[in-house]
Amino acid sequence: MTTSFKQLNVLVVHNSDSMRSSITEMLHAFGFKWVTGATDSETAVERLTLNHIDLIVADYDEDGLDGLHLTKMVRAAEGNLDPNLPIVLVSLSPDDLMAQAVNAGANAVLGIPIVAKDFYSMVCALLRDEQSQVRSSHYSGPNRRSDGNRSTHQKERRRDAILESFGMRVREA
Repeated sequence: MTTSFKQLNVLVVHNSDSMRSSITEMLHAFGFKWVTGATDSETAVERLTLNHIDLIVADYDEDGLDGLHLTKMVRAAEGNLDPNLPIVLVSLSPDDLMAQAVNAGANAVLGIPIVAKDFYSMVCALLRDEQSQVRSSHYSGPNRRSDGNRSTHQKERRRDAILESFGMRVREA
C-alpha cells in the first residue's frame, strides 16, 4: 500500500545543488507534488513565512545558519513559523548528530547517502504519527513521551491525504 502525499508541501534546505535535487527527486517519487528548495536557512525562513509547508528536510551542515539553528528557530516559532512542523535533518555523520538534533527539536536524523526506502518509511511515520510539542525553558520540540496533537487543520489535511491514498473518499468541507 502506498501513501499519497500530493496535497502536502515540503521544503528541502541544502547548500549542495546535487543533494537538494536528489532529495527533491526522491520526494517526487514518493508522491509529493510540491517540493521547494532553499540553499540556506535564511532563504528557508523566507519560504516558510510565505508558503504553507508540511515537512522540512534540512542539511545539518549547511552554510550560514545550520540545520540545528533552523530547527531551533522553527521550534521557537520565530517570525510566525509553525513550531509543530516535522523536521528531518540530514548529515554525513548522523550518529554524532543525534543528541544535538534531538535537543534542538528535530523529529528525525537521516544519514547520507540517503536510502530511499528508509527515507520513505521515516516520512510516512512522521506524517502519520504526529507528535505533540513540548515547550519549556530548556526544550522546544516533539514530545517523545506520548502521542501528538497538532492543530486540527493540519491533522485533517494530513489525514485526508492518507485516506485518499487508500482510495477512500475525503469528506467535503
